[in-house]
Amino acid sequence: MPSLVSISSSRADVGILEPVWRSLADQPYCELHVILTGMHCAATADSSVPIPDDAKIYRCGADLGGQKSGEAASDAMASITRDIGATLADVEPDAVLVVGDRLDMLPAAVAALPSNIAIVHLHGGEVTEGAIDDRVRHAMSKMAHFHCVSSPSARNRLIAMGEEDWRIEVTGAPGLDTLLAVPSLEAADFAAAIGMEAVDGLRLVTVHPETNAVDPLAPLDAILEALMARPARTLFTAPNSDPGGAEARTRIEQFVADHVWADFRDTLGSALYTNALRHASVMVGNSSSGLIEAGLFGLPVVNVGDRQAGRERGPNVIDVDSDTAAIASVLDRLGQNPRRFESFSPYGDGRSGPRVAGVLCGLPDRQKLLRKRLAGDPLDESQQMEVAQC
Repeated sequence: MPSLVSISSSRADVGILEPVWRSLADQPYCELHVILTGMHCAATADSSVPIPDDAKIYRCGADLGGQKSGEAASDAMASITRDIGATLADVEPDAVLVVGDRLDMLPAAVAALPSNIAIVHLHGGEVTEGAIDDRVRHAMSKMAHFHCVSSPSARNRLIAMGEEDWRIEVTGAPGLDTLLAVPSLEAADFAAAIGMEAVDGLRLVTVHPETNAVDPLAPLDAILEALMARPARTLFTAPNSDPGGAEARTRIEQFVADHVWADFRDTLGSALYTNALRHASVMVGNSSSGLIEAGLFGLPVVNVGDRQAGRERGPNVIDVDSDTAAIASVLDRLGQNPRRFESFSPYGDGRSGPRVAGVLCGLPDRQKLLRKRLAGDPLDESQQMEVAQC
């Protein structure tokens, strides 16, 4: 029976992983272990993660969100590596599934290296030039032995990075499965669920630090200033735990305290967040959700700054600089209730969970999997032998 470890480091990737977990639970010959780390270790973390009953659950490491410096974040990352390394030594899994590009996911992948455990990476081959995440994602891709990617373009990028094509499966983004499975709420029921009188004209705002910029909070400051001059129902969700995330949260909470038409939720959960995408009039910020998920509902997205630069997007996304006047101009042009776009996402069809589970349960022979070769290496075998003898 294959033993698999899946690692989650944030509320965001629970929505990505849940369809995979459900599909693995349907496999009679698979033993699933789930490690929760990063944001799941915060004092305010939601403990109700939808993990299958048969899965074994572990909490390891520390949250990076409260760290005020790079040094402190590095220390938290070290604790993640140490604690997950100890857990992996106890479990002895056949493979580890890591997802995405977060700073607190990288040490989880590093923990698998000393034990030479096969790593499967989900969402590799994507690009977000404005965030440190870009380097994190590519580093994990090179550590990984197999890739479940969201699009053909992502697959092509991994091949360009030297990954062998047989190691790459285009599965789509499992997070879309989660969205499509959520029952639709009427506008009045959704408003009641989030504590608002109504949601007509609702602006959904999610802003993370732009960690690869000189001023990581420039997108947030520009957005707040643009919103301040245009009072309307506004719902903020929390920034992630990147460096600068704690300060971003402080600024958002102060903004909400100063403006009665604004509200804040740490997290909405997959059910309410999906219905937020259904009922909001516009999404503003720099979250990957605006590019990957919002298009399924045709929701107009004002994508601010360079955090998501290079990531594939649909026609519902309007890119704008971290400039108050530019953001204000787009909001004014859209109006209070802009038209919806046709449903579209370049990230799959919403049936990706079973595909990823199929990959995990049908991985190639361990010896073949662990021995990685650089695809496109200009040296043939005889040349490699000559170089080795020099």
